Amino acid sequence: MKYTAIGRQTLRRLYLVGKPFWASPLKWKALALLATVLGLLFTVAAVNVFVSSIAGKFTTAMQAKDVSAYHHYLLLYAAAMVAGSPVVVFYQYLRTKLALTWRQWLTQHLVNRYLENRAYYKLSNLPEIDNPDERISQDVETFCNSAVGLFIAWLDAFVTVCSFLGVLWLISGTLTLVALAYSLIGCLLAILIGRKLVNLQFEHTRLEADLRYTLANVRRDVESIAFYNGEKSARKVIFKRIAEAIFNLELMMVTQRNLTFFTVNFNYMVALIPAAIIAPLYFAGTMEFGDITKAAIAFGQVLAGMTLLVGQFTGITAFLANINRLGSFVETLDELQAHTQRPESRQGQVIAPPTQISMVEGQNLSIKQLCVDVPGIGRRLLKNLDLELGNGESVIIMGPSGSGKSSLLRAIAGLWESGSGSVSCPPRSSLMFLPQRPYVPRSTLKEAVCYPRVDTCETDAEMQRAFEMVNLQGLVERAGGLKSREAREVEHEWRDILSLGEQQRLTIARLILARPRFVFL
Repeated sequence: MKYTAIGRQTLRRLYLVGKPFWASPLKWKALALLATVLGLLFTVAAVNVFVSSIAGKFTTAMQAKDVSAYHHYLLLYAAAMVAGSPVVVFYQYLRTKLALTWRQWLTQHLVNRYLENRAYYKLSNLPEIDNPDERISQDVETFCNSAVGLFIAWLDAFVTVCSFLGVLWLISGTLTLVALAYSLIGCLLAILIGRKLVNLQFEHTRLEADLRYTLANVRRDVESIAFYNGEKSARKVIFKRIAEAIFNLELMMVTQRNLTFFTVNFNYMVALIPAAIIAPLYFAGTMEFGDITKAAIAFGQVLAGMTLLVGQFTGITAFLANINRLGSFVETLDELQAHTQRPESRQGQVIAPPTQISMVEGQNLSIKQLCVDVPGIGRRLLKNLDLELGNGESVIIMGPSGSGKSSLLRAIAGLWESGSGSVSCPPRSSLMFLPQRPYVPRSTLKEAVCYPRVDTCETDAEMQRAFEMVNLQGLVERAGGLKSREAREVEHEWRDILSLGEQQRLTIARLILARPRFVFL
């Protein structure tokens, strides 16, 4: 996926990702934090202008050997620094606080959207949206920190330039014009040299996420790899991911090297230009010695503000790549949401277009003319299936591997929509699916047996009876009983503690406690 440095797509994605927070219930808190930060920013700028003025007079007093004026301006300088320190500290602190508030809200917002309408399941079939977990966690953190940091930095640069341009102009109009011309030329050359970094930064984030994902897979499947003696294969895959990430980093290093050549020499000239222009005026006697220091400070501040792009070009390109990565994720969630927003189903009413399987709410399980296709491929697995199943009835589905047995269950659960026909079944709250691979998340013992319910569960006596029915009473004994602190509060990684058979029996205990009308195993 290729992206230009800054285009309409990038700006639209920035708006798409950034707007929801500033329209959320937290907007007033965020605006109050932002207003406070901006107030402190202007205060810091005023302190800097005052300090530069005092520094010039302080230097002049030293050159003139005026002891009285020297001590006077020394005290003023020290007082300004002491008074300005708390302003700078709280300015930095509240900037971080604003970014942290934004990150918490945006992460929760994206998690909600990720889990709504089974978007997480549908995204697993979209290879272009790689590592959604990485985007929700690390990319959101990068986005919020960069958005706040760069916005404040640009505004700070604007205020600094406006503040010191007047100071610099009073000293030398020529120096002011040189500062503006030098900074504009520097920005244009930085863009020209480093424009490739945007795409390279995007690839860097993706490849590093792929590497972490591959290593996490090895940690998750340690026993399977050990049984297969698959270390050689695992090493080959990991080394391939490392090689891809390093190759991209080398390309980044070459571009950053060229950019650094330019920025280092560009910054060296900053110290020479004010002296070269102001020194002849001092030698002619039309300027005090302290004005040289004052001019150097003002020139440095103006140039730093005008050339912010040069100094932070790498960070800006990383932010642009981050916007595209996070923005494409949000765009895909929007598309999935638009795809699933259909009128609410009523009993006996078809709610899906003819090209999709229609989900209908009914009293019993009724399947009519069901055809199931593999999503994204179109290969038909089932054709014109009819089935009626009422309370107390059961059916076993038999067939060779790959014939579509699990695919039928996916269609009944609404996970697969590709195909045609209709499925009528009771609400999901009265159904329970037990997939082939048990899912027992990190949780307490009580949460594990009550999953997926969050706020409700049965009594300790009922849970104890269910554990006994599936022959897991030893697990309860190890936890010290269902009333113990370990059973109620201590979380465990059950996939590491329980064997596969024990995990399957635990899911059967869930089934006994939930008492659904229909069960799909």
